[in-house]
Amino acid sequence: MTDSPDPSGQPPARVHAAVVSLARAADRRVLMQAEMSKAGIGASFFDAVDGRAPENAARLAAMADRGPWGVVEMHAKACTSSHLDLLAEFLETGAEYCLVLEDDAFLSPELADWIADMSWWPAEAEIVKIERWRDDKLYVALGANPKTHLGREIAPLLSRHSGTAGYIVSRAGAAKVVAAEPVNMPIDHLLFNVNISPLARSLNCWQIEPALVVQGNEPPHSGGSAPVPPTVTESRIAKELRRGWHEAKVVPRLLALAATGKVKIRKISYAPSTKRGSDGDNGPTPAGTSAPLSATH
Repeated sequence: MTDSPDPSGQPPARVHAAVVSLARAADRRVLMQAEMSKAGIGASFFDAVDGRAPENAARLAAMADRGPWGVVEMHAKACTSSHLDLLAEFLETGAEYCLVLEDDAFLSPELADWIADMSWWPAEAEIVKIERWRDDKLYVALGANPKTHLGREIAPLLSRHSGTAGYIVSRAGAAKVVAAEPVNMPIDHLLFNVNISPLARSLNCWQIEPALVVQGNEPPHSGGSAPVPPTVTESRIAKELRRGWHEAKVVPRLLALAATGKVKIRKISYAPSTKRGSDGDNGPTPAGTSAPLSATH
């Protein structure tokens, strides 16, 4: 979608839609363009910060190498910078909301209906996660009294949910994100990990269930370039202990809230369609969506 006034004098579109994608990832862009065409989404490609480009070396080197989630690897720094740049660009437009996608996503064909009419947006929300993170072991805490729209629920997201392949952010939310300090963790933890991120705790975040987006739309045998060697390392045991502690320390609070009926603990699903007689509420999930993803998350 575009946010520029057209010659007829119509106002800017309410939703600025963009896909974070490396300019050199032509094969991914071809797949993603086909996916957007099927879903009726007119998003533009936003050139991501390339962690291998010399012109970005100083900027990425200046970012923190460690944070509360552990080592922040170069690809995570580049991805985080890309999302921050996109949101800063969005704030220069006249749009009210920004739909952010990444270039390895499957999209529900119903997504176009959601962004065509934003009347469903919770008045207090600053960011709405529309993605399912591909980890069948992950449970999240959602507010117990969700809103409903087009066969899906929209509820406050009260615990960690990884991934930034699909979310919608308001202008107020984007302003908070681009002003956030320090930036010392991957972007999905910065936005959606209330266990460790002051920004995530300050954002009024909601989740759509079943989700409208899931990762996994990648070219066959897509390994990409060899990973950039880390400048800082840590043992796997130290990493797991740190992350396990951050996860465990919030369990008592969530269980107490669940006992009072204020939250529901559940897995997030992905459904291409929720319309009766089509794919069903838990329609066919793209291959690989149940497989855990990168250990950096």
